[in-house]
Amino acid sequence: MDKNNITVIFDVDDGKIRKDIEVPLDITANELIIGLNNAYDLGMDTDDIFPCYLKSENPIALLKGNKTLREFGLHNATLIFHKNRRNSGGQAI
Repeated sequence: MDKNNITVIFDVDDGKIRKDIEVPLDITANELIIGLNNAYDLGMDTDDIFPCYLKSENPIALLKGNKTLREFGLHNATLIFHKNRRNSGGQAI
C-alpha cells in the first residue's frame, strides 16, 4: 500500500452502509466530505460546506475544514461516521 493512502472504515447510519475505502492522506476534510457525499448520496448540502462534517474514531475527531487527513492523524482502520441528522419534521437536514 502507498504510504500516502490509508484504508478507513466508512459507516453510514450505524451500519446501513459500511465500507472499507482507500483515501489519500493529503486531501482536506472538506474534500473528503464532498467526495463521500457525491459517492454515497449522503444528502449533505455541500454548496454551504461550513456546517458539513464527519466524525472519526481512532483517533476521535470532528472532520471538517481545510486540515488534511494527515493533520487529523487518521491512519489505517480509522472509523469515519456519517449519521443523517433529522429535523422535527422527520426530514434529513
